[in-house]
Amino acid sequence: MRFSQVVAPGRSEVVEAPDAPLRPGAVRVRTLASGICVSELPAWAEHDGAAPRRLGHELSGEIVELGPGVHGWSRGDRVTGFASPAFADTVNVNARELLPAPSNVPSRAVLGEPLACVVEALSRCGLRPAQRVAVVGLGFMGLAALQVAADRAPARLAGVDPAPLARELAAELGASDVHTPEEAAESLRGTFDVVVEFSGKAAGLKLAGDLVTTHGTLCVAGYHHDGPRELDIELWYRGVTIVNGFTGQRWRLMAAMAEGLRMMADRRLTFEPLITHTVALEDVDTGFGYFRDRPDGFVKCVVTP
Repeated sequence: MRFSQVVAPGRSEVVEAPDAPLRPGAVRVRTLASGICVSELPAWAEHDGAAPRRLGHELSGEIVELGPGVHGWSRGDRVTGFASPAFADTVNVNARELLPAPSNVPSRAVLGEPLACVVEALSRCGLRPAQRVAVVGLGFMGLAALQVAADRAPARLAGVDPAPLARELAAELGASDVHTPEEAAESLRGTFDVVVEFSGKAAGLKLAGDLVTTHGTLCVAGYHHDGPRELDIELWYRGVTIVNGFTGQRWRLMAAMAEGLRMMADRRLTFEPLITHTVALEDVDTGFGYFRDRPDGFVKCVVTP
């Protein structure tokens, strides 16, 4: 097998090694695509130069070998699920943490792990038809969340992001209206029954709170990793319900992933226009660089060994 590992700040190398033996209940998956996630950007950019570190956890692939005690799967089955580290040409995975990939979805666009995170977060918001909904932060996860929200028949579905491409994609994927953060702050305060925050930034979180109406719901789903966050006590006096969009419970995420894959199979949700960049295993550093620098036209990068 070949895999990428981080060996210094912002620098990776590809290593060749024998395949690890399959444990009972595991399958060997040939990687067809592995998404680069912003959550691993610090591990790549700030590596201490000591022990190499392997990354990647958004797997799409094809089963090539079955371990002892695996039933119901066959060689050649396309799958997605939870696997780490996944920047490799093959990955050994617990078969119970995989689900079949829909036949109508290309491998690069069937990334089960982020799909599960988005569907799980939205499932906690109490979305009902005819609500006014906004998504703040229209990166890869936010644009996926917008599609899930659109499937719940909102009366209004607004997307908020500073990037023109993000707003353009949001309009294509179901938003009734799109706004810059400045426009939203000026004219949309207290407007929405449900606001889903996927910006991962302090300013985005504050704006999301400002947009929620009295006794509405704020779902905090962005990846907040760069310091403490504050929420205005005014949210308390407005009766706003604050929902944590994260879970570490695998059974919940598997159920959410199954629902998301059904939506993909039914053409109600797609990642295809969101996968804007592709790199080879040898070019993982280039892919992380896209996330760091955010060039024009960038939404999401996948690695294709």
